[in-house]
Amino acid sequence: MIVNPKEKIQTTFFYNNLMLILSIFCLVCFITYFNLENSSIAKKSYYDLREDSTYGPIVVKKGQTKICSIRTRMDANNTSVYFSGEVQDEDHESLYEFGKELWHESGYDSEGYWSESDDLLVASLTFSEPGKYYIQFNTDEKRMNQISMTINVKKGSGIPHFIMGIYSLLFVYIFFIIRNRKWVSENLDKLNDVLEEMSDD
Repeated sequence: MIVNPKEKIQTTFFYNNLMLILSIFCLVCFITYFNLENSSIAKKSYYDLREDSTYGPIVVKKGQTKICSIRTRMDANNTSVYFSGEVQDEDHESLYEFGKELWHESGYDSEGYWSESDDLLVASLTFSEPGKYYIQFNTDEKRMNQISMTINVKKGSGIPHFIMGIYSLLFVYIFFIIRNRKWVSENLDKLNDVLEEMSDD
């Protein structure tokens, strides 16, 4: 069988360009992911919340998406608190609610001190429709003073970019294995020989 040198050069050129494009795309995806995940527009911590405390406005313009991450912790022992948040539009009309019961218990028994808790709530809210939004917070039995909270607003989620980066990296790996089967096989054989020698020792 006669191999056409021009055809081989064209195939190699196509492969190299494909690898270069996929590698650049993969790198861009990961850079975008890290930028979005660390691009905080507004971040604020609260330690003296009151009932009906309201955060906002969160302004979303056309074509924008904003992610609001809420991290809440109950700072109390041997008690439980139901903490809730209500997302409102610019007229302060309710859109939807979220919440969780936070609790902590501790004491002593025959084995000594014990402690159990589920005192953390983490919520991620996505705002993609244009408008102004507010978030109002409440607890049962007026116990907001036992809650500490951090709110972080970002321009968007980097997760889709991270997933695309993983897929691109996977394609690069698959094409590399296919293109270099002989080289991979030879190095795997060498690795197996080394492992067998180590196991014999």
